[in-house]
Amino acid sequence: MKLINQFFIFLFFLTSLLSFSQNSINNYKYVAVPENYSFLKSKDQYQLNSLTAFLFEKYNFTVLNSLGNYPTDLANNKCLLLNSDIIRIKGVFKTKLQLTLTDCRDNIVFSSEIGQSKLKDFKKAYQEALRNAFVSVAGLNYDYSGSLTSPKPPLPPVFDKGINENIPIKSSAPLSEDLQTEAPPKLATASLVTDIINKEAIVGLIVKSTISGYDFIDNITQKVMYSIQATMFENVYIIEAQPGIIYKRGNSWFREYYQQNKTIIETLKTLP
Repeated sequence: MKLINQFFIFLFFLTSLLSFSQNSINNYKYVAVPENYSFLKSKDQYQLNSLTAFLFEKYNFTVLNSLGNYPTDLANNKCLLLNSDIIRIKGVFKTKLQLTLTDCRDNIVFSSEIGQSKLKDFKKAYQEALRNAFVSVAGLNYDYSGSLTSPKPPLPPVFDKGINENIPIKSSAPLSEDLQTEAPPKLATASLVTDIINKEAIVGLIVKSTISGYDFIDNITQKVMYSIQATMFENVYIIEAQPGIIYKRGNSWFREYYQQNKTIIETLKTLP
């Protein structure tokens, strides 16, 4: 009798766990597959990364594995993404693999059952073990629920980089034609224009490396305009406390964000 009660308690907890995992997984829109796993020596060795992406797509996940399909809504809300990883479990006569999914805060959202294989050929053994690990994924019946929606990004700040901060705001507004006609010319205007032109010559952003990414510092005000954090994609960075991403192509930096149902790409003027 005691054994039966223990069995039903175990069954209850197992059902609850599966239900919790399914509800949690359905909140996420994308899953990222890395180019290589830490226990392998090269990219996509034994085609294990390609197989991972294929199996995720088979079970209705939207897979990201390159910058080419980096979506705008993810740029605005990086917590829509789950990061996948495959862990090799030590075994003497068996190949054992386990799949893990972590969220944007590196919390483990899901861990699969350990997939096993007794095959001696490395490629076949790894692929069989991975397929067996994905049996747990199939049981989730994943279907994106849209619970984690992207917040509507605020309008980007506008900085007039050519005008000294010490100049009152009212002086930066253009005068109407009537006022321009009535106002007598002043000699101070010429020096003000000269000062603005001189500052325009050095307008730009200084790119300073940090532990987790870069800071973009205004050369005139010395304020940090953008602080960015590295992502799993090469030369692609998430902007802290601002919508969008910043990425580098060649020697140029670009900011991309979503505003009023449009994708806006802005070239950042950086100084050498």
